[in-house]
Amino acid sequence: MTHRLALVVDDSKTARVTLKRMLEKHDLHVDTVESAQQALDYLVHKTPGVIFMDHMMPGMDGLQAVQAIKSNPATATIPIMMYTSKEGDLYVSQARALGAIGILPKQVEPAELYEVLNNLELVSERRTQDAPARNRVVMMDDLPEQAAPTDTMEDSVEDTTEDIEVIAREAAVAINHNHETHSHLGELLENYHHEVVQDVREIREMVKQLTDPATNRRGDGNRSLPVLLTCLAMLIPLLWLAYSNSQARATLNAANQRLSQMESAQLSQQQQASANNSESTLLRKQLDTNSRQAARQSAMLYDSITWAINQSSPYDIREEAYSDRRLAIIQELVSRLAALGFTGVIQLDSHLGEFCLNGTDVDGYTLPPADLPVTECTLVGHPLQDLPSLGSRQSIAFANFLATSPLVNNSGVSIELIPHLYSRPLAEYPPRHEDITAYEWNRIAARNNRVEVTLIPADE
Repeated sequence: MTHRLALVVDDSKTARVTLKRMLEKHDLHVDTVESAQQALDYLVHKTPGVIFMDHMMPGMDGLQAVQAIKSNPATATIPIMMYTSKEGDLYVSQARALGAIGILPKQVEPAELYEVLNNLELVSERRTQDAPARNRVVMMDDLPEQAAPTDTMEDSVEDTTEDIEVIAREAAVAINHNHETHSHLGELLENYHHEVVQDVREIREMVKQLTDPATNRRGDGNRSLPVLLTCLAMLIPLLWLAYSNSQARATLNAANQRLSQMESAQLSQQQQASANNSESTLLRKQLDTNSRQAARQSAMLYDSITWAINQSSPYDIREEAYSDRRLAIIQELVSRLAALGFTGVIQLDSHLGEFCLNGTDVDGYTLPPADLPVTECTLVGHPLQDLPSLGSRQSIAFANFLATSPLVNNSGVSIELIPHLYSRPLAEYPPRHEDITAYEWNRIAARNNRVEVTLIPADE
C-alpha cells in the first residue's frame, strides 16, 4: 500500500482541487477522479493510503462505492473518509455499516484535516495544530448512535446564503492582515458557491418534475408535494376537533368529581338519601353515555387524522422512507397532538415497491422506457435493495429528530418505525407477461412504495 498517496473522489472540480491543495501541504501525493466508477478503475492499478469519497455523485453514489471497495479483498483494508458537502453526519448508520472510518465536511479546516491525517499516520511532522472552534470531523470509533441536529433542506439553502455573506465580509477584513487566511476564505467561497448552485439546480429539477405532465405519468410518487400541502390543510380542522374533544373530557372529569362529592355526602345525610340516589343514578347514566360518545368521537377523530396523513404516504423511488419531507408531516402532527394532551404511540409502517428497472449492480439501476415489456426488465425490486436497513432509511434531520427532540423523548408520545419491505403491497401486481408494460407495472409499484401512519392512544 502506498501510504503517502491519497485519492480524492468528487464530481465537483472545485472541491477536488481545494482538498488536493490542502493535502499536498502535508507532502502527500494526491490523485483525483470525478466518479465512483473511475475510482474503482483506479484501484485496479494503484493502492492509496486513504480515500476521500464524496457522497452525492451521478451514477454510483459514495455509499455504493464504499460497499464495492470493502467487498473486494484487494481493496478492503484501504481507509475511506466520507467527504460530504453537507455539514453533519450524512447517512451515518449506512456509512458505518459499509466500512467508512469517518465523516469529513467539504468546508474542512486545516486543523481538522491534520487531525484525520495524524490519526491515519499520514503526516511526517508532529507539529502542534490550533484546534478548530468546532470540530466537525466524525470518526466512527467515537460516533454516537445518532447524529447532531441539522436543519431541513429549505432552511439549509437559506442558511448557506447567509453564510456566504458573512464569509465575504470576513474575507474583506482579513485580506489586509493575512494572505493565507484570505486564500482559504476564497476557497470556502468557491465551495459554498458551487454547493448553492447544485442545490438550486436540484430544487429546479424537482419543481420541473412535479409540474411536467410526462414525468407525472411515470409514477404517482411525484404528486407528493401537492398532496402534502392538501393533507396539512386538512389536519387543521381535525386537530381543532381534537382540541374540542379534549375540552369535553375535562368537563367529564369535573362532573366525575362532583359525583364523588355527592356520594360522600350521602353517608352523613341519610334523610336525603333517596333524592340523592336518584340524582346520582341519573348523573351516572348521563356520564356513561357521554363517555361512550367521547370514546366513539376519539376513535373517529384518530381514524380521520390517520386517513388525511396517509394521503401523502407514497414516496419517490429515489427518496428515503423517512426523508425531510416526511419529517415535516410528523413534526407538525407530533407538535399539535402533544399540545392537545395526546399520549400514546405514532406507528410508522414503511413499505417498498417492486419496480421494473434496467441497469447493473456496478452502474446502478434506473426506470426503463414506459413501453418496455415487464418481462425485459433487468431487475424487479428496488435499486438500493442491497443497502442495509433499506426499509428504515432516514435523512439526517429525521434521525436527529427521533434522537433529540423533547416531543418524542421523555414525553407521552413515542414513535415506532416498522419496516415491511415488500411483504404487504397495497395494490396487487399483475402476472408478469409481455403484454404488461413497465409503465403499468411501475404505477402499481409507486403506490406500494409508501409510509403509513397509525395512531395508538395510551388508553387503548
